Amino acid sequence: MDWIKIASIVSISLQFISFWFAAPEVLGSEWLQKAEAIIRKGIKTIPTILMFILGAIIGVITPKTLDEFNLKILIPLVLILILILILSKKIQKILDEKISVPLLNKLIINQNFRFSLLKTAAILFTLGFILQIITIIYS
Repeated sequence: MDWIKIASIVSISLQFISFWFAAPEVLGSEWLQKAEAIIRKGIKTIPTILMFILGAIIGVITPKTLDEFNLKILIPLVLILILILILSKKIQKILDEKISVPLLNKLIINQNFRFSLLKTAAILFTLGFILQIITIIYS
């Protein structure tokens, strides 16, 4: 029953994502202001995390023998990895200017936005919980 494993992973992922949607409202704007530098630094590490994930995927895909299917996947992954390596600093700057600064400003200033994220988190958590109940019943 592979669908049970997939449903379990999806349910846990939904609940994990819901935590991050709820965190800004739970922690409040004061904490967000204090942690702004840490959050911006975390968002800037996304290219490094992508390189790590792509490297891990490449390591898994390249067994002792490479067949045609693996090469069709491996070559684009290597090209993406090289692009990320070359453009890493530029990607970090774009992430900081276009995503972290506006997002943090909106999270700190706009209480309605934080509350909307909290409602979204409640929905995601509930969906994840229901999926977990379903997988427990059918396993």
